Amino acid sequence: MSQSSNTPDDLYLFDEASPLDGTTVFQSECPPDKKVKVEDLFKFSRTRGDLEVSIVVALLALFFFAFFWTQTGWETRKLPDELGTYVAYQFGLADIEGRVTRLGRILKQSWVAPLLCLLVFVPAALWNLRGSWNETAWRKRFLLPTSVSFELTKYAAALEYVAYFIGYTLIVPILGYLVSTLILGTYLTWRLGYRGRSWIVTGFVSSFAVVVAFRTLLQIKTPISIWLYDQLPAATRAFMLTYF
Repeated sequence: MSQSSNTPDDLYLFDEASPLDGTTVFQSECPPDKKVKVEDLFKFSRTRGDLEVSIVVALLALFFFAFFWTQTGWETRKLPDELGTYVAYQFGLADIEGRVTRLGRILKQSWVAPLLCLLVFVPAALWNLRGSWNETAWRKRFLLPTSVSFELTKYAAALEYVAYFIGYTLIVPILGYLVSTLILGTYLTWRLGYRGRSWIVTGFVSSFAVVVAFRTLLQIKTPISIWLYDQLPAATRAFMLTYF
């Protein structure tokens, strides 16, 4: 941080009010901005609420494991005779009658894919729970925050945008794809904090471009019966239903 050009006399009415003596170099405690690195985007670190999330994931893994035996076709599985020879034969480790074929009956059975997923999911979830438990104990030892309330508020805040999407799907049959998209795109621009005139215009134009790309050019299907379009003359209604 560069030195301040102002002297204590410039900053304070009385010299004794200044924490600097005129020769002291001012240095900010704020860390300098760092450039974003790609590897930092994928950097893993445990924070508050990690233990609760890890418990939920572990319980979910055990839930799938408990119902694997009855819900995946394991009980009615059909394994070939001499399974060891069959597996070696399928993977090219053994040669039967001078020919080796591609993977066959086992991979086509309904229980194989769930089993392979559980072989990864269950150990990974339990191992992650162990690491999360140790991390939480360490944070408590050094009086660091561990409450999950902050993370829950962030998840709850995201539901706001789910409500926007649900509302959008409900008003499309009423106002049509064009008007609904213009309203949503412009409002979301304002809601995200871009509230200057240029940003609002950008949101409006971008929304219109989305409509032209998906509805006019690609002819993505939309509801046939739209209340707003039904109020228009027949020719205009047909045009709007076709292109907007």
